[in-house]
Amino acid sequence: MTIPFNKMSVVGNEEKYLLEALHSGKWCGRGPKTIALENLLKEICKVKYVFFVTSCTSALEISCLISNIGPGDEVIMPSFGFVSAANAVVLRGAKPIFADVELDSWNLSARTVAPLLTTKTKAILTVHYAGSSAGIEDLRELCKQNKLFLIEDAAQSLGAKRSGKFIGPTPWTTCFSLHETKNISSGEGGLLMTDSEEIASKVEIQIEKGTNRQKFFRGEIDKYTWVDRGSSYIASDLLAAVALGQVEKLKEITSKRKSFYERYKNGLAEFEGKITWQKTTSDVETNGHVAAFTVDPQVRAKLISQLKEKGIGVTFHYVPLHDAPFAKENGFSPTKDLPNTRLISEGLIRLPIYYSMTEHDVEHVLQTVRSVINKI
Repeated sequence: MTIPFNKMSVVGNEEKYLLEALHSGKWCGRGPKTIALENLLKEICKVKYVFFVTSCTSALEISCLISNIGPGDEVIMPSFGFVSAANAVVLRGAKPIFADVELDSWNLSARTVAPLLTTKTKAILTVHYAGSSAGIEDLRELCKQNKLFLIEDAAQSLGAKRSGKFIGPTPWTTCFSLHETKNISSGEGGLLMTDSEEIASKVEIQIEKGTNRQKFFRGEIDKYTWVDRGSSYIASDLLAAVALGQVEKLKEITSKRKSFYERYKNGLAEFEGKITWQKTTSDVETNGHVAAFTVDPQVRAKLISQLKEKGIGVTFHYVPLHDAPFAKENGFSPTKDLPNTRLISEGLIRLPIYYSMTEHDVEHVLQTVRSVINKI
């Protein structure tokens, strides 16, 4: 029996909405489905502004643009994260400063970030790993005190909550991914959310190639023109149609994935001491995006190999960015090692988890993992 790591499935009105978009004659961005998607997310997340863009990578790049990050600036971020975050900074001519994550939360914290602040620090870019917002309140306070811009890379976090409220609203920017591997997907796509009117007005220009075209469409000006930097970040209304059908099932998708995560965690409780799960506090509610634990790095390769041989689609995750060739070649590697980042990265294993999994699938994965761990 083979269980893939991830598998996409139609969960609601995706096909219906896609056909409606196809026959509407409006295939480019900012069409009816895009507006419907953004309005639905505003309602769900209780956020003032939502922008559907081509990817989370785009949302991160836009965030760096509107925060005026540029040459000579430094942006503190985790080394334990996807390369898009670092690229967004480097593309602005700024320098990524890699901080360690906490060993329990797998996230940045004010404790790991504060010692790295300098007069060159322009922003903090934090990652909500596996949908966990642990540490975010202290980071927000740190940014307020030091007048820094905070970019939340919440690529994995749509549907996750903190203190009972959905991740998204912020006086800065929160960036989400709708890639095929995420809980909610349009194949490719992303979201940028903010509660700031000033930021939203800037984002609207950036995504429209640096023009004020949206004001023209709203009848606020008689013609539009080039008013700032920008690029083509608007996603097709066809993709928005698929995303809309998925977001309508956000509660159901999140609930099912969280139940699978808990099954995994409870089903492997006997191996406490051999495996370690990401820890969260009572005010952090993840969305079941990642089912991951860490093991002794010395046995991980063997464990992954044997599970794959038995048809279980397990995988590792981020290789530390500060160890990458590009980081070393360009002087981005920190002067001190990041021990927590290294330990988590070298020991992490992700189990299959997706909406169309069955209880039988989950139990089969559990039985196989138990068998392999016992032998190792």
